[in-house]
Amino acid sequence: MSYKVLLISDYSVREAKGESNFRVLENCGCELKVVQDMVGYSFDQVDEYFRRMETSGADSIKENPDVVAAMEDADIVITAFSAIPSNGIRKAKHLKAICVMRSGAENVNLDVANEYGVKVLNAPGRLAVPVSEYTVGLILAEVKNIARTHAHVIVGDYKDREYVNDSYCFNICGKNVGIIGCGAVGSRVARVLKAMDANILVYDPYASAEKMEALGYRLVDLNTLCRESDIITIHFRLTPETKGMIGEEQFKLMKPTCYLINTARADIVDEKAMIDAIVNRKIGGAGLDVFHQEPLPADYPLFNLPNVTLSNHRAGFCSDIFDITSKITIDEIRHYCETGELIHTVN
Repeated sequence: MSYKVLLISDYSVREAKGESNFRVLENCGCELKVVQDMVGYSFDQVDEYFRRMETSGADSIKENPDVVAAMEDADIVITAFSAIPSNGIRKAKHLKAICVMRSGAENVNLDVANEYGVKVLNAPGRLAVPVSEYTVGLILAEVKNIARTHAHVIVGDYKDREYVNDSYCFNICGKNVGIIGCGAVGSRVARVLKAMDANILVYDPYASAEKMEALGYRLVDLNTLCRESDIITIHFRLTPETKGMIGEEQFKLMKPTCYLINTARADIVDEKAMIDAIVNRKIGGAGLDVFHQEPLPADYPLFNLPNVTLSNHRAGFCSDIFDITSKITIDEIRHYCETGELIHTVN
């Protein structure tokens, strides 16, 4: 069966010259149409657009009338960062699916999609490789003082220095690494650190105890993980259940030499409790790529501390991320054309 596929070409699609990736869908009988969005936007405008959409939803974005008009005859809509106008869903005559080329689906008002019987799909696992590799790098940067050493060398301070964590600047080998969330990203981090001879502890209510045991990991409850880990790294999605799950109680359980790493979502951790734990050395240190407010305010209390490594929400970046993501979406649509089955639905 042939489907009309609408690709919304936003800033990210144009930057990657990615429209051509989707021409392959024409080989399986699809009719591809492209509509432009975010035309003339600067990087800062795109950043502001995306942050507003993530925090306030798709309907907080002013609808693009060209997108609404193009959706009217579409069977399938593909978007990367563009918000899908709810008005477009309402006016679409035979829309069956919206494919979001991200791990989340903040681009779409799911209530409206459900009301009109439209399935929303994401691209799970698209960031598994870059985020897992970045996480391991951030762990090593913090534990081994790599970023701090670099900062001193570039200003000509080449002498051997004392660092606040000299007494626990340890090797990964033989240490307990707690993985909070052993999905696509967490499982890759676990495999890499297991290869470095770490002991892997996992907290994940959805993980199979038999599978974890077969991999040589130990499935534990959250408080046990916090109590026993030398490094804790977070890889859950943000949901009502995971919001604030690492709070004052968990920080009290952590070793004073424990490192907390977060490349997932800031709101999984209670910010006040985390800042208190880092500033007052209740834990050994932290490596953070996500924050409750981005960009960070000038008076952010973790700036210039000797026991924290900060990066600017960069874990998911790699030069070929668009090709990785578009392949996941293309494979999904191909499968749908062949079988009528949608796999990665979020509603």
